[in-house]
Amino acid sequence: MKRFWDPGISRTILFVLSVFTFVVATYRTLAIGKMEGLYANYWLYMVSFGLVIGLRYLRQRDKVAAAEAEAARKAALTPARKPKRKK
Repeated sequence: MKRFWDPGISRTILFVLSVFTFVVATYRTLAIGKMEGLYANYWLYMVSFGLVIGLRYLRQRDKVAAAEAEAARKAALTPARKPKRKK
């Protein structure tokens, strides 16, 4: 079965959404001004932060899976060593 999109596109979408929400939150904070702007747009900063955390989670999960696959490949390639007999 063919995939709808490449698995890497989801990470790209998460990154774009996190940058977009951060830029929107920053613009709205500066437009309102002072601490009221920060209080009003705090939720946008948290959405951006949550998207970045999700992106880092996906990257770390892929890195661990690649390391496990590499270790399994190396274990399959190296023959089991037989212990030497003492004379």
